[in-house]
Amino acid sequence: MRRTDMIELGRQTSLTAAVRAMRRLAWLLILPLALGGPALAQTPPGVYTPGDAAVTGFSGAIRPFEIEPGQDPDVRTIIDPGGPSLRIVDLRRMGGPPQAQLVGAPKPFTVSAKSIGQVFGVALDDSSPANIFVAATSAYGLSIVAPGPEGRPQHVRLGTSGATFMSAQWGPGGGPGSIWKINGATGAVTLFANVTTGDKANSGAALGGLAYDPATKSLFVADRETGLIHRFGPNGVDLGVYDHGVAGNAAAGLPTTPAPAGPGVDITNPQFDSAQPETWGYAAPDRRVFGLAIRDRRLYYAVAEGLRVWSVGLNANGSFGADARIEVVAPSAAGPTEISRITFDDEGRMFLAERPAPTGAQDFEALSAPSIGRVLRYTLIGVTEIKQPIWQPLPDEYAVGFPERFRNGNGGVAIGYSYDMGGTMNPASCGGFVWTTGEQLRHATDPKLVAQLGQNDALAIDGLQGNPIWRIRRGDEPPLLSYFIDYADAPPDLSARGHMGDIAILRACTREAAQIRLAPRPAGAPPPAGMPKPPGLQTCKTHVCGSDGSVCPPNQIWIIKTKSCASSCAPPNVLVNGQCCSPKDLQPRGICSNNNPSTDIAKPMCGVNQTAIGPNNECCENSQIYSGPIGQQLCCGTTVVNGVCDPLKPKIPDWKCPSCCAPGYVKIAGKCCLKSQATSKGQCCPAGQIASPDGTLCIPLHWLPRLSQCCASGFLPTANSKCCAPANLTTSGECCAAPVDPKDRSQCSKKIEKKSTTVVPVIPKLPTTCQPGERRNANGVCVARKPGVTRDRRAPDVGRPIVCPPGWVPGPLGARCRPAGRFAPRMPGFRPVPPPGMMMPRR
Repeated sequence: MRRTDMIELGRQTSLTAAVRAMRRLAWLLILPLALGGPALAQTPPGVYTPGDAAVTGFSGAIRPFEIEPGQDPDVRTIIDPGGPSLRIVDLRRMGGPPQAQLVGAPKPFTVSAKSIGQVFGVALDDSSPANIFVAATSAYGLSIVAPGPEGRPQHVRLGTSGATFMSAQWGPGGGPGSIWKINGATGAVTLFANVTTGDKANSGAALGGLAYDPATKSLFVADRETGLIHRFGPNGVDLGVYDHGVAGNAAAGLPTTPAPAGPGVDITNPQFDSAQPETWGYAAPDRRVFGLAIRDRRLYYAVAEGLRVWSVGLNANGSFGADARIEVVAPSAAGPTEISRITFDDEGRMFLAERPAPTGAQDFEALSAPSIGRVLRYTLIGVTEIKQPIWQPLPDEYAVGFPERFRNGNGGVAIGYSYDMGGTMNPASCGGFVWTTGEQLRHATDPKLVAQLGQNDALAIDGLQGNPIWRIRRGDEPPLLSYFIDYADAPPDLSARGHMGDIAILRACTREAAQIRLAPRPAGAPPPAGMPKPPGLQTCKTHVCGSDGSVCPPNQIWIIKTKSCASSCAPPNVLVNGQCCSPKDLQPRGICSNNNPSTDIAKPMCGVNQTAIGPNNECCENSQIYSGPIGQQLCCGTTVVNGVCDPLKPKIPDWKCPSCCAPGYVKIAGKCCLKSQATSKGQCCPAGQIASPDGTLCIPLHWLPRLSQCCASGFLPTANSKCCAPANLTTSGECCAAPVDPKDRSQCSKKIEKKSTTVVPVIPKLPTTCQPGERRNANGVCVARKPGVTRDRRAPDVGRPIVCPPGWVPGPLGARCRPAGRFAPRMPGFRPVPPPGMMMPRR
């Protein structure tokens, strides 16, 4: 509205009405900025809005609700093809300051497993709106099926003749090497590319992380089977590969490891075991890449060997350089993990998220080792003489989730916008929040924390945790200053582990990263005044500390050989965590390997009866350690017998007997019923129904998303500020034009009636005028007047402009004339005359 129109509005209405109108107008103008800001408002509408989160996760599993006694339910348990594999999470409104509460964030867009299969890595390009890319994964397991006794496919563990991958393991027409593209404008899903090496396709190990380079319009992906990093153009053409096992290791003086030869994984061979990830065809640890990121014309990538983060330069055309170097070596976790995600904030700090190793659980519950996934942060503390960055030797850590030791990450981390005290996103914050994916996030084990968190039905949350970027972990403090968002909006699963994947957030930020410009000091110079000696933990996070307890000046590193500080590291030595290391020092158990098993000072990683072994210092029970073919220490899954592991055996349930029910099932009418499907009156609810809250009868299963917006009574909020009738709402938060099928609430009904009686209201906008016989209610909606209540029987026809004589103006509703009073200037000598049919008011 123009300023002149606002002045005219003031002339036409009373002072109170004018003030109300102006407040309403100001709110309508401010609301879009409050929700999205200039950067967000200029983005064309699409399935993704900058600031929102693109999140991947396991789509879930379907267990048989009824089986025969003695039958193994895992045989009939399948991946849920209708479950969400990718979701867009609206992060704009949190509803208040972070207090460890569950936020019902809308999920305006969802892609199910039947369209893309199981995916982990996710990336966003720089289109407007942004396109979304996701990569096939084995992080949640590799599931196969084979013909059963009746010819029907059944879930099997070991490779066998006729075995195929389970439906929804990969997307339609895709496979382990598939990259899928979701159109940012339409949401259409297409197969972007299939990763191959020569003529050989990925056979099962699948792909790792994704990274998009806007400068060259290139998409990078890690091949978990070969260890190669592929670069794709915008048309899906493979533009070249980078071989870390050869080029990267050689640059650091380490032994090279070529790509594995052979046909790959054969799921028809009994040697393949879907419960043993070592049979899935992964590349060797020293060439197996997972997380990827682009920063300052360099590709950062994470290698499984020693939890190392490397980088290699990118040429102007996007091709790979020949200057690979080690950036950091992360301390080992309390079990086997890999760095699955690398990202940077606007100040150049590097964030790392760990993905615990897969388990291959046949019941699709604990898909990875629990409570060992960390989120770490490295800050630049200096630059060497040859302009190589010096990262803080010891990382900062974030507390993720409430169970156990607050290390419940699932491998995803991203930087988002900050929030005001009302929980509304601030687009001008330029990235002040860190979001991570995790498991059982609010399921605290401390009774005091359980009471403090409240919402007992919303504790076992698999989804997102968001907290201010400055809120790093301080000792054993839990993440109380956080938001939590459920991913699936489904009933909680107390047994689920490792069901979450990666996360990507696109931000429009123009502020440049902070640059470190510290004046170099000569080698051997004394540390700054007041520096404690011996140095403490915080000192050795901001300065490089020597092995003799000395502290190096800014922009200097520690030379292990001479035990002194210097401004650079001469080849063939390499810089690792502030130390100048020889290739020998980088070997397992070397000085520069991740010997320190934990970021907790003076707290050993392994238990009293455990030993850290292998390249990742995995904790292994002493009774399970044995020697491999070349004398290396390996960890057996069970107690060692005669110096070796027992041969792999199929799973034989302990409950196996002709009349027994499997764990999690109860016997009803001679059959075994899933406990969650059983009523207190002995009825087994069929698929699509669950027991009522009081447990007395079966009711339709309605998995409605938890949302925090406000709607009129009888309606539920969805994305984009819409309110929807419950009957029209899908489990993904989509509002359909007609009621959905109660038996399948995952999508809108395909058959839509021509005339639906269900009204799907939107948060109303003020209409220009109401129809005859209507009035405007408190929400600004035109509604029918009550019988016998009228306000102006002489109102003109709707749509016809009312013309008032001089000295008179239209009333607030535009339906009658009223004296202008002091809101309009009077002409000298003019006496107002009432319009026809109206009396002149007495003075």
